[in-house]
Order: sequence, then C-alpha cells, then structure tokens
Amino acid sequence: MNEATVNSTNPVSSHDPIQVAQGLLRGAPCPENPRISRFLGIPYAAAPTGALRWQPPVPAAPWQGERDASDFGPVCPQPGGGTLVMFGIRGGEEMSEDSLNLNVWTGAVDADERRPVMVWLHGGGLRIGHGSHPMYNGVRLAERGVVVVTINYRLLSLGALAHPQLTTESGNGASGNYALMDQIAALEWVQANIACFGGDPENVTLFGESAGARCISVLMTSAVAAPLFRRGICQSGALRGTDGSRAQREELGRQLAAKMGAAKAGDPIDALRAANWQDLIEAAPAFDSNPFVDGHVVTDVPENLYRAGRSHDKPLLIINNANEAGLFAAALKQPIDSALRFREIVDAEFGDATDDVLALYPVDQEEDAQDAWNKLRTDMWYGLPGRRHADLHAGAGRTVYFANFSRVPHWRGGRKMGAHHGAEIPYVFGGGIRCGAFASGGAEDPVDRNLSEAMMSAWVNFASNGDPNGDGLPEWDIYTPAQRAYLDFGNAVEAGVDLNKDRLDSLEAALVHHSGKFDLYSE
Repeated sequence: MNEATVNSTNPVSSHDPIQVAQGLLRGAPCPENPRISRFLGIPYAAAPTGALRWQPPVPAAPWQGERDASDFGPVCPQPGGGTLVMFGIRGGEEMSEDSLNLNVWTGAVDADERRPVMVWLHGGGLRIGHGSHPMYNGVRLAERGVVVVTINYRLLSLGALAHPQLTTESGNGASGNYALMDQIAALEWVQANIACFGGDPENVTLFGESAGARCISVLMTSAVAAPLFRRGICQSGALRGTDGSRAQREELGRQLAAKMGAAKAGDPIDALRAANWQDLIEAAPAFDSNPFVDGHVVTDVPENLYRAGRSHDKPLLIINNANEAGLFAAALKQPIDSALRFREIVDAEFGDATDDVLALYPVDQEEDAQDAWNKLRTDMWYGLPGRRHADLHAGAGRTVYFANFSRVPHWRGGRKMGAHHGAEIPYVFGGGIRCGAFASGGAEDPVDRNLSEAMMSAWVNFASNGDPNGDGLPEWDIYTPAQRAYLDFGNAVEAGVDLNKDRLDSLEAALVHHSGKFDLYSE
C-alpha cells in the first residue's frame, strides 16, 4: 500500500476500541499525521517485581473496561548521563520495573489488511534505552504501509543477573538472559495481537541497532524465537560479545550479591529481590548484560551455530556506519592526541603485530592519531564482525544484503563524530537530521531528505518481501562471500563490492596476535 492510499483512508482508531488478549485499548491519532494511529504503553508482560524479579516474563493480567493507550508507559530502570545519553533517558521519563510495554503505529483501516510488521529492538548496550525514545517514532514508516512496534526489555542486572541459586531455582539449569526472554515474550504478544492493528503476524521483521541488532543476531539461532519472525535487519550490531559462559556470569552475580550485602543473608536471592531497583542500578551501573551461553535460552556460542549452518533460514540485512567509533571517542578518559599515545594502545593489544597495524592506520601528523583510533576501533568492533556475520549466514545459503552508512549528518554530533554509531537511526525512521528529535516535515537538507526516503523505502521493501530493491534505488545485489556486494548510503546511494577489503583482510590477520581485549568502554 502506498502513502497516497494510506492518507486517503480512516485509521483503525476511528473504529471501536481495539480488543487485544488482555482487554480493550483506546489509541489516538499521531500528532504528526492524524491518519496514522498510535497505541502506546501496552503491557505485554506482568511487572517483573517481587518473586517475578529474575524470572522469565509472564503474560500481563487482563484489565477491565477500556485502557487508555494514548501515552507512553514507564521505561526500564537505567542510569542517566554519560556520552550515550542520546540513546537513553532524557530527563522526563518515568522509570519503573513495571515497564515491559510496547508501542504500535498503524495506518490500517481495519483488522483484515495484513500489513507487514516491523518490530524495533533499541540499542544501548543492554544497559540503557527504551522503545519510546523520540528517535524511534514509527509514524513515517507507518505512512509507508507497515505496522511499527517498539518495545522495552529489562536492562543491566535486572535483565541479565545469573546466580547459582537462580540457576537451581529455574528448573532448567540456567539463569540470566532475561532481556532476550522479554524480547521473545513481546514477539509472542505480537503474534497473538498484531492482526487487531491490521498487521500480518506471519510477516514480522525484526530491526534494531547496536545491542538490539546483536540480540537479533542471537535470536536468529534461537529455536523458541524461530516461528515468531520472518527476517531481520541488524544496524551496527553483528555477531560479537555473545560468547560468555554461565559460570562467568554466575560469578558476576555472586559479586553483585556481595556488594549489595545479600551474600550474608540466608537466602541471597530473596534479599536481592527485596532490594530497591535504584540500589541495584547504583551498585552496578555498567553490569555486563550481554547475551551469553546459558545452555537454555542460548544453547551455544551463536557464532558457532552460524558457522555450522544452524542459523535460521531467514533473510538478513546488515548495515554498519563508516565512523562507528566516532561516538565512543567522545567517551575516552583522555583523547588519542599523539602518535605515541596511539602506538602505546596498539602495542599493548597487538604485540608483535604492532607495526603491521600501524601501517594500516597511519598517523602522519599528531592530529591524525584520533582518526586512526576511530578507524581501527570501527573495523575491529563493527567492520570485521559485520563482514563475518554476513559471510557465515550467506555461506550457509541464506539471503543477505549488506550496506554501509557514510553520510556525515549535519547535526552538531555529526559534525564532530562523522557517520558515527547510531547516526543512521533518524534516517531509517524519517525523523530528520536532528538526532533525538522528530521534526514534522523532516530534514531541511534535500540530500538528507532524499537519503532518508531511500533508506525507508529499502527497509519497508525488505520488511514486505525480503528484497530491499525498488523505488528508484540502485540495484542492490545479494551478498555472497565471494562477491560481498553492498550498497553505500552516503551523499549518494551507490553500489560497491567488498567494502574495505584490503584493510579488513590485513587487520583480520593481525588479530591472531591480539591480546583479547575487546571492550568498547575501556580506553
């Protein structure tokens, strides 16, 4: 359905309240376009509090009468401030553990339309973020004929605590990975209810950025998640950081219990469940909440499953940004302001391969040192993992499309950080060039507006039928390990093959000598 058709019809919200499994919902027209309806703050699971803290999500309880769905619900507990605040809370949000809610945007006239569904998993390192962030306004994508869903999921220790007592209590020999369980529960809610909003439960595409994209890469190996979606879009978040063990994470759980004074209690988990969430967040604001191999939700290292051809036979669209690390450079304890400083970092990690790496990322002048660090970290953390993810999935005979985002946005952060981590998000959602603020009418620069239109078209095409081509885009070839075709979304949209091949090949060889350090937050 095209935009003209959507704009000529009455939205679902003009009908009677929508009946979902838990009761009646009353939505509201979008302020940016009254022909698109939005239903906000819908609970998909019960509050994970008390005895339900660090348990798999359970369905939300039914409600009586109509539920007002015109305002966003609470966001998951998380710290504020810091460099990554652009992805997290902005100061006015209500935080609560009762935050397992989702939001829906639709332009459907009735429940029989069966529009493609796009479910967004937000980024933030599984430490911050929420589905009601202004960057994730679904109205512009909904104008293009899809139903958009954004969700919250548990974060930090609330979403990832493993502990021997929890493992025993679970009955399946596992604990942790509650954020992944929340995402699966939200997808189950979508399967049961999205038809009420004119969506097609048999045509669900996951799309997400950073941690959200990494979760998608893991869900692509989950038997439980397999029937819940048809394809995935991974923005700046491929296979990496998901190979931790349950034993390692249980030790982190013991350490948190000790820090909270719960280890001395007769029942440490009861003591932790009785603690205020504010104290848990304050005690571990950088808790390792990455997905890990727990033997139940994640049965093996996801990369091993991809390598064995056991990822789901679902199409993937993978995109990285040209200067991902520009964002993380702003969080450095001290800038990389000299060739010597950069060499010290490389030498500490690469040892005998230091000179080889320095040749790949030369520092001809002192002021080039930061740019060299940005390129190295972008390649290590995104370029190589993204290429490997694409190689493994395509090598198993799956459909893969690969892309690069190189446009330097005109907002202040773009001028400082280039095509940085997260820079593509406002273009994907059609929100204009002001990061974090949706402006009706979109970008002022025609290059940015045209780029956003191209990306929205490609994403919606892919969500509709698994092929991003069409709408005047250059031909976007399927990615294969032999050809490695990609599309670059920059000042123009152009096709290419084997992005940064020589540099990535050489870095891959040098990584054999790497010390093992691989932490975005450690510099």
